[in-house]
Amino acid sequence: MVVRCIFGCSSPHVLFAIPKEPSRRARWLEFLHFEEGGINANSRLCARHFTEDCFKNLKRYEMGLVQILHLSDTAVPSLYTVGVSTNVKPLTRDVGCQCAPKTVRNTGVQVAFSTPKPKRRSKGKVFLIFAVNRFQGLFQLSDHILSSF
Repeated sequence: MVVRCIFGCSSPHVLFAIPKEPSRRARWLEFLHFEEGGINANSRLCARHFTEDCFKNLKRYEMGLVQILHLSDTAVPSLYTVGVSTNVKPLTRDVGCQCAPKTVRNTGVQVAFSTPKPKRRSKGKVFLIFAVNRFQGLFQLSDHILSSF
């Protein structure tokens, strides 16, 4: 059995069953101009016949965050909109994010053209002075050693 709106509205709308609570049911039937015997358990009314304040989660439904649209507990239809729907949901949904734009940064690097020489400790030179019987040769040798520094 195909379930449609009582007014024959097109199918892409959410359908709601007639409430069972007697006071709300009477107000819905008054809007529909139906008697109690004119409807059955499969009778439905689409979302086009309700104002925005009749829904609990309309904004979340329109944004695509929830899949099921819920009526508030006191919702009563009040809009007679029969004919072509002007409020057709788009088939696609755009999703975006807030991101900072990519930035390219140039950084300078200091590079030496020649590599520095490693630090080395100097090695001490050991000189052995042989005792010579002649003092004159000893003094000449020590003068020569001192002048080399």
